[in-house]
Amino acid sequence: NTKIAYVLVNHQRRGASLYSLEIADQDGLNEKTILRSYQPIMSPAWSPDGQRLAYVSFEHHRASIFIQNIQTGQREAVSQTPGINGAPAFSPDGQRLALVLTKTGNPKIYTLDLQRHALTQITHGYSIDTEPVWAPDGQSLLFTSSRGGQPQLYRYYFARGESERVTFSGNYNARGRFFPDGSAIVMMHRGTGLFGIARQDLNDAVVQVLVQSGMDESPSLAPNGKMVLYATEYAGRGVLSVVSTDGRVRLRLPAKQGSVQEPAWSPFLS
Repeated sequence: NTKIAYVLVNHQRRGASLYSLEIADQDGLNEKTILRSYQPIMSPAWSPDGQRLAYVSFEHHRASIFIQNIQTGQREAVSQTPGINGAPAFSPDGQRLALVLTKTGNPKIYTLDLQRHALTQITHGYSIDTEPVWAPDGQSLLFTSSRGGQPQLYRYYFARGESERVTFSGNYNARGRFFPDGSAIVMMHRGTGLFGIARQDLNDAVVQVLVQSGMDESPSLAPNGKMVLYATEYAGRGVLSVVSTDGRVRLRLPAKQGSVQEPAWSPFLS
């Protein structure tokens, strides 16, 4: 009763690439293409009801954020400001998007009210802030920032209007995702060696590396918090794999011919 979304890239003749936004069962089977483009597609994100996908499309040679109804195919461009429009993430109630814009120069986190089309800037300053994701209770945002000199995860609290650093272990932590109960996160992690996928408990900050091949990225949690879907490389192409959140079980998923990236696990579907 869940699905996965991902971007499939097929390299064509004369250097062109065909991008497709795919939806499949949680085991990687029964794929369905919902969008094709010769321009990049990035950052698919599910709505809380599982009926829509937000994503970044570079059609017409500019970055825009679209929201598309999966069943009807109807879609709407919700952000087309000059510069970067990136990393959309639905709020738990589905009423807002967190996103990344360069309206003031460097990439910053904003929220967009989808009914009023009102933007609110969340982060400020000269750092690069990106990859926002909502806490399950909607009261805070986790995001990646360079403000400490290296990519690390920070948490913005709406009530206080302040951010605090979350990760301290390793010299690179990014693409954080909350566990369903908000007690822990998964993330891209590098200590002193290879990139991998790790989990961190938010109470004691203990980090456990789940998988570490050097090519692991874009973790996405199952809605029950038991498995992590991520992108990696196998036999020279991008593939999807899953690892249990205790690190004991690892599986590689089947996929169409091409290179797979940017996976996103859906919420429970009715």
